[in-house]
Amino acid sequence: MLSKKNKKKELNINPTKTSVKSKVGVSMPYNLRLIIVVGILLVIGAYMVFSASYVGVDNSPPWYYLIRHIIFMFIGIFMGLIFFNFGRIKKKGPFIYGFMVVSLLLLGLAYLFGNTGGGSRRWISVGFINIQPSELIKPALILLIAHLLTRSKKPQIWLSLISAFIIFALVAVENFSSALIIILPVFVMLIVNGLKKKHYFAVLSIAAVGIPYFIFTKTYRLIRLLNFSHVWLNPLSADYQAKQSLYALADGSIVGVGITNSKQKFFLLPEHHTDFIFAIVGEELGFVGAVALILLLFVLSFIIIQIALETENRFGKLAILGFGALFIFQTLLNLSVVVALVPVTGVTLPFISYGGSSLISFLMIIGFILGASMPRKRKINENKKS
Repeated sequence: MLSKKNKKKELNINPTKTSVKSKVGVSMPYNLRLIIVVGILLVIGAYMVFSASYVGVDNSPPWYYLIRHIIFMFIGIFMGLIFFNFGRIKKKGPFIYGFMVVSLLLLGLAYLFGNTGGGSRRWISVGFINIQPSELIKPALILLIAHLLTRSKKPQIWLSLISAFIIFALVAVENFSSALIIILPVFVMLIVNGLKKKHYFAVLSIAAVGIPYFIFTKTYRLIRLLNFSHVWLNPLSADYQAKQSLYALADGSIVGVGITNSKQKFFLLPEHHTDFIFAIVGEELGFVGAVALILLLFVLSFIIIQIALETENRFGKLAILGFGALFIFQTLLNLSVVVALVPVTGVTLPFISYGGSSLISFLMIIGFILGASMPRKRKINENKKS
């Protein structure tokens, strides 16, 4: 009799245990997954920034760039909290327009009084911080287009196209690569929202005229394009950065030369702690480490897109989808530059490269995504309770 009772107790207990485990495994919210993956990337990024810069970039102390990177990280988290609250409020128009106006004003100041680097004026020095306004315009434009597309029953396609083209032209004057990254997510949002044939024709016409114009109006862009053409045809005369980046990746082989043991960061590969930090990852951690990082970035992209698809609010869905496309395009462009698939251009690897404006901008984006998707989670919980 006792054995039968014990069996009954076991039968009653075990199903509840398995069901709890299954619920925990399945119901882990995408918001939590997003926070975990971003946290891992921030740790990897901080370590790689230190590993790449401790040799003394620009005669700086070993800990200089790591300390600045951590400061930017905390500023980004603070701004992310602000955007988290913004993602939850109903009246978003004033905030969006104000954010865009401030970003454009900073862009104008950068063009007039900014610091020159890489053949263009891109930065404003404010104390110990160099602000790159194009990084702030990325989320500002995506939020503006999402707002315009949802502000009335009729889609504001033409107004969105005009706004996107104006911003593209303003940014492309000094920063063509950022302009491309800014405009591509907007087109994704417009396509998802519903583009007609005449709209496609307008987009293609603008691209056919605008892209060649902005390439050929700057001498340094033509030089980069010519240098890129020699990467595979005549490697000895190819762009120096592209060659050194490929040397770093080749030296890393399968498992890498070991953490902090990179040779290319000893003043051989320019911008090794910023735009070309993935080359240092490949050299120190090898093919295995590089692929692992790429997979982690892919997982983050998948989570963002999944959150966008499950978001019920139309504005939130379009904005998060645009942010997901922005993250994917910028990641692909940076990786393509490092492996010499496209000409060298100044684009950071999200959460990994050193760059205060980029890090703060992407943490602001993550904050908005978390905030915009919170109401959806609350509604689901309320439905379950009822």
